[in-house]
Amino acid sequence: MLAEGHRKKAERIERSLAKLQPEVDPDGVIEMAWGAAFQWIAFGCETKYHQHQNNHTRLGRFLNGLGERTAASWWDNLDQLRQGGWYGSEPDPAAVQEAVALLEEIRLWATR
Repeated sequence: MLAEGHRKKAERIERSLAKLQPEVDPDGVIEMAWGAAFQWIAFGCETKYHQHQNNHTRLGRFLNGLGERTAASWWDNLDQLRQGGWYGSEPDPAAVQEAVALLEEIRLWATR
């Protein structure tokens, strides 16, 4: 997928995310934030470096290799929140807010 495809996909996911109620579906909010962030990272890497990774495995390592340590940290934190939601108990409201905040940081990074 080219950069514009990743941008459009990220925007579609964010529109879906906006419809979710965090108090009703905290896992869904985190999952959607994670998915949109993945697409924004692909968009940002493609526009900045003309390359991206098509899967989330070792995405933090890939970003670090590009010198994007802050973006790698945001991704790794978001990935941990997602794992906690899937494999742990129901996420607390602070985790949901953090996931959305990380998505916002990643989107800003990708679009500047």
